Amino acid sequence: MQLGEVSISLVHLVARSLSQQKIDPAPVIHPYTDWPLIADGEARIGIARYMRLGHAAILASGDELLGLEMARLILPGDFLLPGLACACAPTLGEGLQLLCEAETLYSDNSRGHGHFERYHEGGWLTFYSLAPYNAFNRFVVDSVLGSWWQLARQLSGDELKDARFEIDYQIPAVDNDEKVASNENAWRERYAQRLGLPLTHLRFTASHNRLWLPARVLDAPTCQTAPVAFAQLRQQILQLLEARQGHLDSVSRTRRAIAMRLSGRTPGRDEVAAALNLHPRTLARRLATEDWHYEGLLDDTRRGLAERYLRDTGLSLKEISWVLGFSGPESFQHAFRRWHAQPPGTWRKHSRREM
Repeated sequence: MQLGEVSISLVHLVARSLSQQKIDPAPVIHPYTDWPLIADGEARIGIARYMRLGHAAILASGDELLGLEMARLILPGDFLLPGLACACAPTLGEGLQLLCEAETLYSDNSRGHGHFERYHEGGWLTFYSLAPYNAFNRFVVDSVLGSWWQLARQLSGDELKDARFEIDYQIPAVDNDEKVASNENAWRERYAQRLGLPLTHLRFTASHNRLWLPARVLDAPTCQTAPVAFAQLRQQILQLLEARQGHLDSVSRTRRAIAMRLSGRTPGRDEVAAALNLHPRTLARRLATEDWHYEGLLDDTRRGLAERYLRDTGLSLKEISWVLGFSGPESFQHAFRRWHAQPPGTWRKHSRREM
């Protein structure tokens, strides 16, 4: 089972951010995907490979906040058709709602999907957690939240100095305990400076990755509003989403629903059935027609994800056990021995030698 994938358009964005800093993107990007980059709306790169590419770009640039630099250069077209539709929307709120609903057309992750929550005073754009965090996935959070903010600024013509960021990850620690406080303050200050926001509008180690936007911009027409074009693009997007969903059978849809709910817990059949808008007995019947039952599919989904995390990421066994919803590393190791008749550490070494 794949961890997920993103459009090649986001790799183009990495290349632009490197070029902006006078760094040749070719030697950084070529180990992870074809170079020159292709201009193909259907081309994708795996999430794990994309995160390694991002880390390589950070090392090449020496910029820990490269994700925010990428966000500064974002254009609506980097989000493919959903981005173009967002730019034409009658209001920014409608555009951002569609951008989230159509996320799978440019980014698809087994860990979750973004969503937009509207309230009278404004709205939250929420990105799923990528915990546990490390140098490979923090930049993803920075680039996504930063890109949403920059896109909202572009399309509203508003500086959005009253936007608020809540960031799930903890500011990375330094080796010297005496420098921890100064490092955290410096990170916050650099982050706020990149965004041009007050320090009080940033919160790290929050319970979500999310961006707050005020009602005045969400209710206002976008700078490029074109209702007829928006309606046409929206129809095309809905057709693409329907076709994409139509390719997924009941087993595939259930796998996705399980994977998105695994972190730190084990989702039950009733919960997954509700997420799929099905009665639990209906879900059971549909799985049975494809020779599966829920518990077996849960186990097989964990197995597939475990193999991907071991082979494609640097997560520790403890971290992987949490991501897959096991009660602890011992439970994960017991399950892995049942799947492969060897411990996960041994399997990881062998699989990486074969790559």
